[in-house]
Amino acid sequence: MKDLTELQQRQYLRMLELSNLARQRYLDNGGDPHRSADDNYLSGAERQEFLELGRLLGNVRVIDGYVYCQGRSWKIPDL
Repeated sequence: MKDLTELQQRQYLRMLELSNLARQRYLDNGGDPHRSADDNYLSGAERQEFLELGRLLGNVRVIDGYVYCQGRSWKIPDL
């Protein structure tokens, strides 16, 4: 595994911060401490930021309706 750059480390720490925030909100709302929280406990902006950070750190790119990841690509289905 390669070492993360300083920017990637900050992005990773921000993802952890958002995950911990969702977890705390889940527990504050009476969630089971033995289960994980989902993204319903993040605001729309927080959820979007989390997904964007995941794409950046996972080297996932979306260009012209196609997803490129790990040397493979596929078309995003029309909804």
